[in-house]
Amino acid sequence: MSDVRVYLKIFVAVFVLVNPLEGIPMFLAFTQGLGAAARGAVARTTAIAVTAILLGALAIGRGLLAVLGITIGAFTVAGGIIIFLVALKMVLGRPGESKAPAADDAGAGQRFAIVPLAMPLLAGPGAISSVIVYASKGPEGNGCSLADYVILAGVMLVVGGATWLSLRAADPMRRLLGDTGIDVATRISGILVAAIAVGMVHEGLVLLVPALAG
Repeated sequence: MSDVRVYLKIFVAVFVLVNPLEGIPMFLAFTQGLGAAARGAVARTTAIAVTAILLGALAIGRGLLAVLGITIGAFTVAGGIIIFLVALKMVLGRPGESKAPAADDAGAGQRFAIVPLAMPLLAGPGAISSVIVYASKGPEGNGCSLADYVILAGVMLVVGGATWLSLRAADPMRRLLGDTGIDVATRISGILVAAIAVGMVHEGLVLLVPALAG
């Protein structure tokens, strides 16, 4: 079993790759018309989905991608395209239009929380591939023991909890900005999210065609 500082570094690395702050603009835009309870449910579902995706990557990620013949590069490009399409809706939406489904449409909230918010925006190719690498090589590059797997699973649970706390922190921002402020912030944030998506596509293309790195 590795030193606790190694696992702390892994937590920081995975959390930075998940980066829940990137999901806050999309979360604010989608949940603008929802009540506090519904917003809390979306945040909770997103955190659970992020945790499940990371745990799945830890357990079977490498084998699943290999069986399906999917490379990390292809996965990254696909995720970038999905996020870019969502970003376009954020930027081109009409001022004042509803960003959220009807208050009683719980299914739409759950779907949005899982795709595209949890994946590919938060638990995206970068986070998934890093978890697969840790699962393959072990925290210190010497392979994973059973104890290492258990502790890494605990790290993924902590990352999921931190994601939930980050999304719940969006409510004070909502109260500060108001509806008009959220409309403006959504469009500005949409441009930033689009830039993130373009970066993901570029990263994936470089992985698929290394010559593009030059």
